Amino acid sequence: MSGGSKSSTRRGPRLGPGTSSPVSPSGREGQGGGAGLGGGADPCNLRYDTDLTGVRAPAVVTVRERDVLDVTLHREDPFETAVCRTRPAADIVGSLAGMEGLDQLLGCLRAGHLYEARVIEVDRTRCRVLVERVTR
Repeated sequence: MSGGSKSSTRRGPRLGPGTSSPVSPSGREGQGGGAGLGGGADPCNLRYDTDLTGVRAPAVVTVRERDVLDVTLHREDPFETAVCRTRPAADIVGSLAGMEGLDQLLGCLRAGHLYEARVIEVDRTRCRVLVERVTR
């Protein structure tokens, strides 16, 4: 899905399970990585703390806390979304959806920027990740 909410600055405490929060490059929750901050900030320097949606049981049972997942584009016509995949098997664990700034993340993925998701919490029905751009 290429939808998602428009990016806006929303600051404050974490909203609880099932919600997402962009996180600034310094690690504080807030606007993701520089979008709208001016001064030549990189609009693809994004960072999100979020729960995956549509968690797939066969893949999530292989995932442990601190594992790193690849973030990739996934198309199921006519929809395109970002998904988190296991390494090295590339099984889809779940989707990044319903989060602030999703359109921006999709655009950055289309432009060739690479992202990874570090697993923060996981059980058989839920997977919370910290998504960050890969810099090499």
